[in-house]
Amino acid sequence: MRNLSLTSPAMRGDDVKTAQKALRAYGAWSGKIDGIFGEVTARGCSQAKYRLGYVSKNCTRTYNADLHGYVTGRKQPSVLMKRRAKSRMSKPALRIPALAVAQQYVGVKENPPNSNKVMFSEWYGATGPWCMMYVTYCYTQAKAKHFNKNAARWAYCPYLYNDARAQRHGLTIVPKDKALPGDVVLFDWQDDTISDHVGLLISKVGKYGDFKSIEGNTSLSNDSNGGEVMIRNRNIADTIAFVRVWE
Repeated sequence: MRNLSLTSPAMRGDDVKTAQKALRAYGAWSGKIDGIFGEVTARGCSQAKYRLGYVSKNCTRTYNADLHGYVTGRKQPSVLMKRRAKSRMSKPALRIPALAVAQQYVGVKENPPNSNKVMFSEWYGATGPWCMMYVTYCYTQAKAKHFNKNAARWAYCPYLYNDARAQRHGLTIVPKDKALPGDVVLFDWQDDTISDHVGLLISKVGKYGDFKSIEGNTSLSNDSNGGEVMIRNRNIADTIAFVRVWE
């Protein structure tokens, strides 16, 4: 197998398809198997390395025989890699205190209704759809150093999603079977790969993809602009990603 990396023009071939299939089976990538080593495939390589326990500086956006061996199970990670991976996927980090903050505000509503005026938007300093501002508030109160209204992180769901895909600002995407209470869950109602709404996971994803989340700016009649903090019943069919906050 060639060493695959981002080039211009992009590398193409059956070995790229092989890499894409392996990354998808491992759960680090969900793109189209097209045999083109582009930006999305490269990000999948970085995600896989992070989950496997590579040292952070080595979580590069490249694919080679070693990575192929790890994601297919033909090669076993070292003891140190396994320890690092276990720590990354299981340590509470900031999700538990953030969830505790979130649960304090169940029932909070906009005042007046349909105004987008609520304590979370007032705190952030922007009047508008506030589901992401609510999550930002919760993680800020939990002392997450990258959630920072002054740095404009985050009030817009797609920005957080993009940062998580690139593993920027202490964020990384985790597969649904590894998602834990307090992780950020991003929703995509139109299935257009653009995140429309966000909340915090309360329960692990069940056998049939069901879970509970706590969300700001929602209601039973309007999922992502309903004006209230609520606990909702959801399904992974409407999600685009689960995001772990590490620092």
